[in-house]
Amino acid sequence: MPGLFSIFNTAKSGLFSQQTAINVTSHNIANANTDGYSRQRADLVTTPPYTMPSMNSPASAGQLGTGVTVASIDRIRDIFLDYQVRVQMGVSGQYTAKDKYLTQVENALNEPTDTGISSLIQQFFSSWQDLSGSTENTSTVAQQAYQLTNSINSTYSQLTSIKDNTNTEIKNLVVDINGMLSQISKLNQQIKDVKISGQNPNDLMDSRDLLLDQLSSEFGITINQRSLDGIDVTTSSDGVDGTAPIGTDGNPLNIVQSDNPDSYDVASFSYINSIDPNSVDASGNGTYTVVYYKKGDTLTDANNKVTLTVTMTADEAKQLDESRVLWADSTGMAYKDTNGDNKIATDGKKLDGTEPVDFKQLMLFKPPTGELKGYMAVQQNVDDYQDTLNKFAKALALSVNSIISQSSTWVADGDNAGSHEGGINNFFVNADPASSTYGADDEKNINAGNITVNVAILNDPSKIKTATKYDSKGNSLNDSTDGNRAAAIAQLANSLMNIQSVTSTSTRDELVEDIFSTNDKLNNVYSVGSVTGGSTIDNYFDDLVNKVGMQEQEAKTQVSNEATQLANYTQSRESVSGVSMDEEMTNLIQFQHCYQANAKMISTIDELLDVVVNGLKK
Repeated sequence: MPGLFSIFNTAKSGLFSQQTAINVTSHNIANANTDGYSRQRADLVTTPPYTMPSMNSPASAGQLGTGVTVASIDRIRDIFLDYQVRVQMGVSGQYTAKDKYLTQVENALNEPTDTGISSLIQQFFSSWQDLSGSTENTSTVAQQAYQLTNSINSTYSQLTSIKDNTNTEIKNLVVDINGMLSQISKLNQQIKDVKISGQNPNDLMDSRDLLLDQLSSEFGITINQRSLDGIDVTTSSDGVDGTAPIGTDGNPLNIVQSDNPDSYDVASFSYINSIDPNSVDASGNGTYTVVYYKKGDTLTDANNKVTLTVTMTADEAKQLDESRVLWADSTGMAYKDTNGDNKIATDGKKLDGTEPVDFKQLMLFKPPTGELKGYMAVQQNVDDYQDTLNKFAKALALSVNSIISQSSTWVADGDNAGSHEGGINNFFVNADPASSTYGADDEKNINAGNITVNVAILNDPSKIKTATKYDSKGNSLNDSTDGNRAAAIAQLANSLMNIQSVTSTSTRDELVEDIFSTNDKLNNVYSVGSVTGGSTIDNYFDDLVNKVGMQEQEAKTQVSNEATQLANYTQSRESVSGVSMDEEMTNLIQFQHCYQANAKMISTIDELLDVVVNGLKK
């Protein structure tokens, strides 16, 4: 029955509850600057009253309360705001990664400057124009051409280095991602264990959410809530890329699984370290040796290395080179797609290197957003830039060589060159002819990485053909002032050619045969004309520069826009989950006064009990 002792217990419950509330406030203040921390709140509820309504209850004025208790300590978190922030972090990470490396591509092109390729092209053709009027200036042409080819080689090399760097970024991200997945999985189990005991693992959930934020910045994720605050995590999907492979249960593979983190259908990621031609044809189709490392770990254990023999086309090899990441099981062994239907092999076989596989059996990871997608996009962009640069370099070589040799087909250098002229017939050559797959005709292998000036011309620029006709020994049949052939090359600056159609297997005649004609103004010297829809060499390169500039500007603009949106979403989340020092100090004063009031109540009850107990002695 209610009495002084019940009042004492009521005050005591208030004292302890306010103490807990002060403890929670202290924890909030202590973690005001902790990344990922969500403010917490003690949920105070009344304890059950003394009497509950019933027919046998004695008549009374009403129910008397018994005090207060802390039902739970909850963290303040808005799931929808978490979702918005994570989606935005994925998009922001994607464009930040692109901007980081496209800026380097712009620096590699070095345009517009006096030492850029565009300026060197103009100087190259101007030197030929000067040579047509004064045939003694051959050394100037040779030097201008050499500077141009060196600049092209250097730019190509820098683009290759940028691509190598993005490969390293991808590998490092794969290692980091797998580490985060392991941590999230462990936290998942700890959270469930604490929930089973009836408590709220607030700090553990904060740690898990911080890792999920970081993971969403690397690639898009989808989170599915499970019982006891467990979660399943898989990749988000835009309907094309990022779709997780289908597991044996018919559902997309999870990279974190709440119920059974060690099951067959839990995925991780592995990194493709190298892709080397094994037995391929001139078009690049055939078998390749592909080496991947489990979970991207290339250092700690040699057993992490797995070597595959993969049959694929050149385009598929390019796609593999740009992606580099494979879906793998929890140990890092890459999953095998038996039928090419994005479903893991039901027989449990993995890509262990014991048998050859086809490209369609590889499960490439194609993230829809995030840094990983940004780096993969840079890989694709650099491949496109290098392909354009290769077309430009090869078109330059083929067109100049066709005028130098006066032939729309390849002609070897040297005296008595069949029915053709003797002398030096190839102004531009392949700097690495040993790598040629076309025998003596190494002109077909010219690209931006190997184009150079014929060493015979560099050693003796007087061997440059400038006149209209030469005999089988390479001797001019015209006087020393004849510069018609040099004028034809100078005119090449204005020729429209289908440079965009040039491929790694293109020959000279495929580029110039239909527009290789006699020009009466140049005394019957064959020159390269124009084709409808074509482009000049200079304009073709300028288009590349403009393309890089626009893509980099787009990335930079997106970085700025996404940063603003991310800041807005983050601010909204902080307004809900963040610690406000003003609010916490107000709560502290409130809890302090309540604590003091309950302490005063206990003191008062103590005095009343003293009156009752000690007063009876009188």
